[in-house]
Amino acid sequence: MWTFSIMMFVILLITGISVGVTPLFSRQSTPFGVSIPAEHQKNSFIESRKKRFAIINIVLGVGLSLPLFIAPFIENQEQSEMFAGIYVTAAILILMIASFTLQLKYRKELLVWKEKQPNQELVKPKIAIDTKYHETLSSVSVSTLLWGQLLIIAMTVGTTLLYYKHIPEQIPLNWDVNFEPNHFVEKSYLTALGLPMIQVMMMPVMIFAYYSFIKSRQKLSSKNPRLSKIKSQLFRRAWGRCVLLITLATQLLITFIHFYSIFTLPFAPEWLMVMTFVYLAIVMGATFYVMLKYGQSGERLKLADEDETEAFYTDAEEDTNWKLGMFYYNKEDPAVFVERRFGIGSTFNMARWQSWLAYGFIILFTIATLVWSVFIS
Repeated sequence: MWTFSIMMFVILLITGISVGVTPLFSRQSTPFGVSIPAEHQKNSFIESRKKRFAIINIVLGVGLSLPLFIAPFIENQEQSEMFAGIYVTAAILILMIASFTLQLKYRKELLVWKEKQPNQELVKPKIAIDTKYHETLSSVSVSTLLWGQLLIIAMTVGTTLLYYKHIPEQIPLNWDVNFEPNHFVEKSYLTALGLPMIQVMMMPVMIFAYYSFIKSRQKLSSKNPRLSKIKSQLFRRAWGRCVLLITLATQLLITFIHFYSIFTLPFAPEWLMVMTFVYLAIVMGATFYVMLKYGQSGERLKLADEDETEAFYTDAEEDTNWKLGMFYYNKEDPAVFVERRFGIGSTFNMARWQSWLAYGFIILFTIATLVWSVFIS
C-alpha cells in the first residue's frame, strides 16, 4: 500500500506543478488567454497573477497528495483500497476544477485591467504570415511516428504468438494497490492479444495529435517575421521529437505491462511501479526541457542575432474568438488547427466542421477502448 501511495503522491505533485507553471511557458503575449500589447507584457500586475497561479496550484498539489498516506494505516485492506481509489479520483478532479477556476478568475482580472489602459496603447497589431512556412519546416515525419509504433506492436504480437504455449491458463487482468493480481481471465488468443489491440487503436490518435500540431497555423511577429519563423520552426522540430519520444515510451510501457501479465517474469510486483516512474521521468523530463528552453512557439528561445526589443509581440487575434481563453471559434479563419493561447501545443478551430469530426473520432476511440476492455474481461 505504501508503494501505491508514494506513486500517487508523485503523480498528483507532478500534476500540480505542470498545471501551475503553464502561464510561465505560454506565450507572453496571451497570459491566461488574453492578448496583451508588447509594451505591457512584463507589467507587474500580469507577472503577479502568473506567480500566484503557479504557487496556488503547486501548494494545492502538495496538500491534496498528503492524505494519501492515510491509506497504509487503514488495517482493513478492502477499505484501504476503496479509500485510495476514491480519494485519488476526487483529488485529481478537485485539482483540475480549482486550476480551471483560477484560470478564469485571472483571465477576467486581465480583461478588466486591459480595458482600463489608454486606447492609444492598444493599437491593433499587424498579422504576419509565411505561405511557405510548412514547406520549409523540418520535423519528425508522420511515417517515422507510424513505423516506430508498428515496430513495437509487431514485436509485441510476434513474441506473444511465438511463446503462446508458455502463457498460463489464467491471465491476470487487474492488480490491487499492492500490485498483486486480483482479477483473471481464461487464456485465449483474444485475451492474450488484448493490450496489443489497444496499442493498435492508440496509433491513429497519436498520429493525428502530432499531425494537427505540425500543420497548425503559425503565429509570427510582425516586428521580425524572419526571426520569429526560425524560432517557431525550431520549437516545432523540438516538440515533434518530444512527441515521438513520448509516443514510443507509451507503447513500450504497454508492451512491458503486457509481457508482465501474460508471462511469469522474474520480477517483483514493484517493478510495475519502477517502470511507471521511469516512464513518468521520460515524459516529464522531455516536456519540461522543451518548455524551459523553447516555450510556446519558441518564444523563450534566445538567438544570437535577436534584438531585445523584438522578443515580444502583440497577438493580432481578437479575445472574443477565444472562449474562456482556451477554445478558439472563428468562422472567418479557414484554419482547422491553431496554436494554443494558454499552454503548449495546438488546438482546434471550433468553427470548422473538421474539428467536430476530430472530436467525434476521439470520443469514438475512447468508447471503443472501453468496450474492448470490457469485452476481453
